[in-house]
Amino acid sequence: MSFNKPSTAVIMTVLRAFRHRNYALLWASLLAGGSGYWVMVTAQGWLVLELTDSAFWVGMVVFCASIPPLFLAPLGGVFADKFDQRKLLLFCRLGAVLLIMALATFTITGVVTVWHIVAISLLAGVIWSVGDPTIMAVVPRVVPPDDLMNAVALSSTAWQVSRFIGPAVAGVLIGVIGTGGCFYVAGLCYILAWLLVLMMQPLPPYLTAQQASVVDNLGEGATYLVRNRTVLVIMVLVTVACLFALPYAWMMPVFARDVLGVGAGGYSQLMMATGAGAIAGALTVASLGKFQHKGWLLIIGGLVFGVTLILFSASGSFPLSLLLAAMVAAAAAIFFAVANTLIQSIIPDSFRGRVMGLYVIIWYLPGSLIIGAVADWAGVQLATAAGGLTFLLCVVGVALLFSSLHRL
Repeated sequence: MSFNKPSTAVIMTVLRAFRHRNYALLWASLLAGGSGYWVMVTAQGWLVLELTDSAFWVGMVVFCASIPPLFLAPLGGVFADKFDQRKLLLFCRLGAVLLIMALATFTITGVVTVWHIVAISLLAGVIWSVGDPTIMAVVPRVVPPDDLMNAVALSSTAWQVSRFIGPAVAGVLIGVIGTGGCFYVAGLCYILAWLLVLMMQPLPPYLTAQQASVVDNLGEGATYLVRNRTVLVIMVLVTVACLFALPYAWMMPVFARDVLGVGAGGYSQLMMATGAGAIAGALTVASLGKFQHKGWLLIIGGLVFGVTLILFSASGSFPLSLLLAAMVAAAAAIFFAVANTLIQSIIPDSFRGRVMGLYVIIWYLPGSLIIGAVADWAGVQLATAAGGLTFLLCVVGVALLFSSLHRL
């Protein structure tokens, strides 16, 4: 009996945010929606490669979904501060369902072209512009401050678990029902995500600048960010990661087919290994409880992310690539979860939506377009290695120049 007590205590520590009903439902919605997203992305990446035979177009389609958030995510953050966040999430889930079902129908009827995928990606980007900052703003409102790091890490875990489930499902379904069938399955996942948000209780009211104009709200968010040097430095780190390191994930179809020669089945396994590693990294953060040295954890996670990404880019062995893919994803999950936690814990409720709207822009910068273009010109391995090295040097520079991070 005494043997089980430590294990039970650890489990309760890891899962403690689930004590809050609204958070548990939100987490389940993130898992369902994320699974649908990764089913869609896995099938879409393979479909685009088959239609175009180009790494550039694989990256371009991903970038097309990123264009609207580059301009609209701050506005989405304003919406998250001014309007009912639960209703905004319901709207976004429903919009995703309609777009994915349209893509499924185009594909299953054999009329799909890369331009259909581009158009749907652009429209999906409009949905993400509102949905992403809203989700980030909701999490701190459904858990108390002491559970925030745990909740952020568990939310990251939901995303990473879906990153494991989605490619595994898509890898099987592509060969059984084709990419069009995969898109229908993705749409069903988003319907489930919508129902779970519908089950959430209304969120309690909080103080917002309801009467301020959109321009004033955006200006207040930008001013807060500029004046808070710590948040700004963390955002710079995340920006470099999203521009140069993280886009490796979108090049997995190219690594699978052109570098490792393993086809659709190997592509699915690479995506699953990435998901498994990310789950391990996110759970590691979730298990830390009230860990006091988050700044150092951010730096170490970033260093390991950069080093393992360079090693992954150089690998020509499929088993080694699977191992390195898991390691890269684990380090990346730790880095991004800690960065998100630090930012969320610093920002007050009244600014959270607007600042997170600016933060969401970072995730939609044209990193996939850059690495896709460089990969077509110099090869996907060199492009990925260069991105990993750029991020690694940035982490080293920040660690040496900004000692305030060490005290977080």
